[in-house]
Amino acid sequence: MAVGRRIKKEVMDALESENWETEFEGLMEKHSMQALVAPLFASLCAPAVIVRWHGITCFGKVISRMVKEDTARARIVMRRIMWMLNEESGGCAWGVPEAMGEISAVNETMAAEYGKILLSYSHEDEEGPENFLEFPTLLRGAVWGVARLAQDRPQIAAQATKDMIRFLSYPDPVIQGSACWALGGLKAVESVKKLEALADNDTVIDIYKDSSLQSVTVGRLAQEALDKISGN
Repeated sequence: MAVGRRIKKEVMDALESENWETEFEGLMEKHSMQALVAPLFASLCAPAVIVRWHGITCFGKVISRMVKEDTARARIVMRRIMWMLNEESGGCAWGVPEAMGEISAVNETMAAEYGKILLSYSHEDEEGPENFLEFPTLLRGAVWGVARLAQDRPQIAAQATKDMIRFLSYPDPVIQGSACWALGGLKAVESVKKLEALADNDTVIDIYKDSSLQSVTVGRLAQEALDKISGN
């Protein structure tokens, strides 16, 4: 078996494991960060949803290590992510905005350089050029990415506060729920009335947070945001 295929199999096996974080950290000691990038991109298209999310988390681990070892290479990966989100790329970008959000959340250098670009994918600007991702699945990823960033770096994600409030009225409950999560992280007082209006929403969605895939109602996410805003 070729080296690249062997590493890809090792990565996929690790991401499918119950002890996926421990096993992947072992691979990070065994292989170079550069060797793990291609398998992680492949994991974003895995049949199992949880494997994709594990891959997104591990993207943050790998790029953070890469920043310490070779920041220029880390920037190349981030530019590849941006290219994949460009309509001209013609490629599959499933999971890519989420990976960008995770990387920006866990690494200060990448957040400083690419955080604003991440925010642009969920921002509509009729008066100028925009990166807004109109395709629903990609937009879900972009809003989740902002929400993930808001948990660890609210000072950067705060620029998306108005966009997240607007998404509370969006017809997609997954986007609504992710926006609730974002606004809780931002402790956005100006979102309280709209969050209160969602508190009884019993639509169940799946959302990945705290390294686990959770089935929760939009209303619960709204209430969790309200609790964070009020300091409870």
